[in-house]
Amino acid sequence: MYGLTLTQVVAVAVGAKLSYEFSKIAPALPFKNFVFAHIHHLIPLVLTYLLVSARESKTNLYLWQYAYNWLSLKFRNRIFVWKR
Repeated sequence: MYGLTLTQVVAVAVGAKLSYEFSKIAPALPFKNFVFAHIHHLIPLVLTYLLVSARESKTNLYLWQYAYNWLSLKFRNRIFVWKR
């Protein structure tokens, strides 16, 4: 499906489920056009699709891998060794 792996398709399906649940909570915007009135309901789907399909340019990692590695590096347990 559009060059995505099975794991990525599952992630996009989870994003679609989140979009559906969000559409039940958030009301439509006050526009007469149906597409513009409900465009904000697609935000979770678009975000998950971008995370699983877009790549970071320097490292060529997917954005979710890059964010995971960055967060794990930022919040790792640090041990400082000081020798005299």
